[in-house]
Amino acid sequence: MKKIFFTLLFFTIVTTVSAQKNKVSDTTQVWSRYRNAVLFNDLDVAKNALFEVIAMQPQVTTHYDSLANLYFRMGAYQQAIIAAEKAPQRDVLKEIQAYSYRNLGDVKAALPLFESLFTASGSPEHGYQLATLQYSLKRFGECALTASKVSVHPDAKKEKVIISTEQGENMEVSYHSAAENLMGVLYLELGKKELAKESFTKAITDTPDFTLAKKNLASLNSSAETPVKQ
Repeated sequence: MKKIFFTLLFFTIVTTVSAQKNKVSDTTQVWSRYRNAVLFNDLDVAKNALFEVIAMQPQVTTHYDSLANLYFRMGAYQQAIIAAEKAPQRDVLKEIQAYSYRNLGDVKAALPLFESLFTASGSPEHGYQLATLQYSLKRFGECALTASKVSVHPDAKKEKVIISTEQGENMEVSYHSAAENLMGVLYLELGKKELAKESFTKAITDTPDFTLAKKNLASLNSSAETPVKQ
């Protein structure tokens, strides 16, 4: 009886160790598939591989970090938000949530996230996004303060942002120019035409081919058209 017991015990240990090895091997293979899929930008395959890993390691919540990033890259913003909420909170995930809410048109949800990001980083990128949201919500005093901080940031003339033209084309301008153009539109809203003209001129001086700022300045001079923010 004792011999049979030890034989069964040995068999159970061997089987358990073998199963654990197979599980590790399976996880390694799935991770390899995930990395290759990301390398070749095959996001659907990468997402499916990541779900397999999550099923194998449900206790590892950091996998949701990668999932949130994948969903964001795929333009699945609602899913990106959900995945980010399941992951340990980091600023990069807060950024994914902020841009996801903004891209979904949920300005009120995006605003506090960008406020937090700008407070932590002070970057022109976060500041400009915050200022545009404040403008959308007609929080003009806050918008003016935020945009002015962006305009004078040491990196504002070096770092660039993509602005969409009225023709649907994208152009790259400095954050300084983008912030000054926004302030110009804001000043017009408040009836301060001289300050608006000054801001549009600053935007064009730094980015001479900034068509929206040029049109806004021309509109101001002619008082014939409505200015364009972005």
